[in-house]
Amino acid sequence: MEKSPLTTGKAQISKVAAPRGGTLLIVLAPILLLVVTVVITFLTYWLPQTVYAPLTPIISGVLLLIFSGVIWVMIRITLSPYIAYSNNAGEAIKVVAVASDRHVRAIIGSGLGYWDYDILSGEVYFSGHMMALLGYGEQERTDRIDFWYSLIHPDDVEGVRRTMTYHFDKRTPEYSIEYRIRRANGEYMWVADRGRAEYGPDGKATKLSGVTQDMTNMKRVQEVLDARTHELEVATKKVVEESRNVLKFKMATDGSVQAVAITNPDGKIIYVNPAWCSLNGYSETEAIGQTHHILKSSDTPPELFTRMYAEITAGNPFTTEEIVNVRKDGKTYHAALSIVPIKEGKDILFYVGLSEDITQRKAVDQAKTEFVSLASHQLRTPLSAIRWYSEMLLSKYVGELNEKQRQYVQEIYHGNIRMVDLVNALLNTSRIDLGTFAVEPEPVNLVEICESVLLELTPQITERQQKVERNFAGAPATYMGDPKLLRIVFQNLLSNSVKYTQVGGTIGAEISTRAQDLYISIWDNGYGIPKHQQSSMFQKLFRADNVRQKDTEGTGLGMYIIKAIVEAAQGKIWFDSEEDKGTKFHVLMPLSGMIKKTGTKGLS
Repeated sequence: MEKSPLTTGKAQISKVAAPRGGTLLIVLAPILLLVVTVVITFLTYWLPQTVYAPLTPIISGVLLLIFSGVIWVMIRITLSPYIAYSNNAGEAIKVVAVASDRHVRAIIGSGLGYWDYDILSGEVYFSGHMMALLGYGEQERTDRIDFWYSLIHPDDVEGVRRTMTYHFDKRTPEYSIEYRIRRANGEYMWVADRGRAEYGPDGKATKLSGVTQDMTNMKRVQEVLDARTHELEVATKKVVEESRNVLKFKMATDGSVQAVAITNPDGKIIYVNPAWCSLNGYSETEAIGQTHHILKSSDTPPELFTRMYAEITAGNPFTTEEIVNVRKDGKTYHAALSIVPIKEGKDILFYVGLSEDITQRKAVDQAKTEFVSLASHQLRTPLSAIRWYSEMLLSKYVGELNEKQRQYVQEIYHGNIRMVDLVNALLNTSRIDLGTFAVEPEPVNLVEICESVLLELTPQITERQQKVERNFAGAPATYMGDPKLLRIVFQNLLSNSVKYTQVGGTIGAEISTRAQDLYISIWDNGYGIPKHQQSSMFQKLFRADNVRQKDTEGTGLGMYIIKAIVEAAQGKIWFDSEEDKGTKFHVLMPLSGMIKKTGTKGLS
């Protein structure tokens, strides 16, 4: 450790012992001179009167020489230590000067500002570098402590005073504090002061000297580090929390009987549960890193994958029961699949897929559908016969009926009509479920089809005093579509609007184009659909609670059939509805027309 200049100087001087005898020389030298003077004077006046008169000069010279030698010896012995001590003191001064210069250069090189505060007078010396640190020039130098305090940030003044007082009272070994001080340009900078006080005989501080260091950059770095540390702590907590959530999720999915697979946004499998492995025959190791193409079967319609990718990449969930998967052993099975994108903001983090084998259920459903198709087909013959004989009776072809008989036959006739409608709906549904219905596109006029349906509904519209609004200005002149299927769409939508709109209400129809799509909209201000039942609107046999109370008739198959027709044309259907305010259905189909599809029969 380097010593201070003062300590170095003292060590240099201590190499030679302090001289002694100076005082004795000063006292004895005058006495010897006086004795020599008296003796020589006495000999000069006394010897000539004696027989030794001729020897007077010789005796006086000898005595003078002896006394001179004694004095010289005394001076020599006494002054030599003083001369040596003086020379060593000169060397000590040089050592102190060199050490002091080194300390000054060290302070300047370190970027520290030096200051010296005289506590008794209140005067302060600031080094040139200290003033430069604060942005002041030499001409702006001040020597009062008030100048220093005026620059300290108002929130830090009390802390500086208290720290200084604690050191003056010897409660701290040194004066040390970090605070903000204002530079000449008005900006505040962080500085660190370190110093020590000197004390008088009474134990009170008389002077405080120290250095000031610019801490602004260090503070900025510390702030950045603190911020990063805080972010790291938050991230660590989040990782721990997410790890716990992942563990809980894994425990839940591992124990699930439903097959669960998680893929990253690129479609690579990152997790499968035991149920998935059992269902598909692949081990977890074999599945990780693969895509679901390992399960892809040619029996799955390609357009299904197109719809699926479009939905999930848009961040929407996707559900289907039309997937056919291939196990590792080559066997196929029908799967019910649900894919849910997990997002953070707008970014998709991964996809969670839930699947189960529904092959047996599909087989049962198909058997039921085939039975319904067969039964419905067989019912059409006797129903047709009942309708024909009812019409014969009502036409009086076989004779006059009395009023009571006529009422009964009319009830039979109307009941038969409802039964025919139900059988046709069941047949259409079975053909849709079996995928056997045909689509035969041809050029059609959509406005004429819509007007034809409205004409059929005119008696009901007139009876219910309803108003019909039309908007066909943007309708295409012709459209390549299956006229029977399109008529079913208009017939179901318009008849529902008429049936489920109150007396005096309004129904409306619009046919137009939107970009590359045909747009059809049917709306009303009728009963509307309860919000909690809207998700079931396109399910088989669904009828909303509020319309069941107002109209007991209806099969609940119409919307299911419409959705199947629209989706077969690569279109989509949706609606907006509010209870007691009305419903608006929207249909979009490709403007290029419906796609031809071969089948055993069309829809009735």
